[in-house]
Amino acid sequence: MAAAVQSYGIENQEQNTSILEQHLEELRINGFTILRNQLTEAELRDATSRLDALYLQQESELGADILKAIKEANLVRCPLAADEFFLGLARKPLVLDLASKAIGGGYIMLHLQNGIINRPNEPHHQSSWHRDLPYQEYTTSRPIGIGALVCIDDFTQEMGCTYVLPHSHRVERMPSAEYVKKFEKPAEAPAGSIILFDVMLYHRAGYNSSSRIRRGLNNVYTAPLFKQQIDLPTALDGKHRQDPELARFLGYDSKVPGSVLEYRRSRHDRLTNR
Repeated sequence: MAAAVQSYGIENQEQNTSILEQHLEELRINGFTILRNQLTEAELRDATSRLDALYLQQESELGADILKAIKEANLVRCPLAADEFFLGLARKPLVLDLASKAIGGGYIMLHLQNGIINRPNEPHHQSSWHRDLPYQEYTTSRPIGIGALVCIDDFTQEMGCTYVLPHSHRVERMPSAEYVKKFEKPAEAPAGSIILFDVMLYHRAGYNSSSRIRRGLNNVYTAPLFKQQIDLPTALDGKHRQDPELARFLGYDSKVPGSVLEYRRSRHDRLTNR
């Protein structure tokens, strides 16, 4: 670890004793951090072919024109429901450890998983500034959610990498256009990296001016207070219900009961299966 910085008039300074603590500090202050070398070459090849295949499948269900009309073009919703390879990418141990420590308060739940396909010289809906919990304009003392953006291809400015607005997770409103232009920062990272960010950090996809597709897989983890973007227990048709740890991660323990009787039976099942 680096030695303490030279200073005066300061009685306290953060002391990081591990790489994990360094990443947590970056998340807390900047709102994002980058983990490198998290996917193998084999995983990257699989992620590329599987994500492309799933997009064609989802496009065929509604048609390209409808997806474009509802701003869902080049977006793969909930790929893990169709291919459990993507569930593995949502459960990288270092990512879960960091997300759990950052959020705190018990266990974390997978809130959403989406694949982003940023094609050359095409606008993408994700290129608009946003938070991954949209329409929320408040701040909290610690993160309510952590996003993990898996870089399946190189994230460079030419390929339309993600742009972030550092520290914006600490302000309620979107800063002015002048401020954004002055302080936005490209989060460049090689394929195989994972960009972790506070879900309240303003960010956007860049414009892909290269000749290559840029793919990413966004996983969002939250405390089990927020409803999932897609009901994963239903989408998975009950699969993994018998695995207590995985069932909690996928939201089985956080589904809203439909009646008092269902609530009490669910509570009894959880207590007796501990």
